[in-house]
Amino acid sequence: MQNFDKLPESKTYVVKPKDGADSIGIEFLSKDEVFKTVDKNDKNTLIQPLINFDYEVSFYFIDKEFQYALYTPDKNRRWELKEYTPTKEDLEFAQSFIEWNNLDHGIQRVDACRDENDQLLLVELEDLNPYLSLLDISPTLRDKFVTTLKSSIKKALDKN
Repeated sequence: MQNFDKLPESKTYVVKPKDGADSIGIEFLSKDEVFKTVDKNDKNTLIQPLINFDYEVSFYFIDKEFQYALYTPDKNRRWELKEYTPTKEDLEFAQSFIEWNNLDHGIQRVDACRDENDQLLLVELEDLNPYLSLLDISPTLRDKFVTTLKSSIKKALDKN
């Protein structure tokens, strides 16, 4: 809250718990409501401008290697996912967060949205409990993913 003046001007802000998940505790507030609701010393609340976006896309990685991507062609139908073919720039964007996260093994998901200016913006980096949407990908991709995951688990067990 101490850096609120650094946020871009917006009619509505998204306010959510830092450790929240699945939109639990999320609120959409005006600037005045944010000042009334959030304690200026609160370091456990995230505040960001509400962004109008074209669609959401998720990039799935195992052991830092890209596996597949899914997106929501209709943002009003958040859980109707389709396979997405990322561009080189899309993969570089997602990979930068995988490298930043510094997790050597396991599954990671990078969630992003594509804004009205065709830019990808990070929504969430999930490495604790990533929902994989395996039923929304082709059997070939699913088999490749499961094989890669088994290999990852074996490598992690062999290290111990």
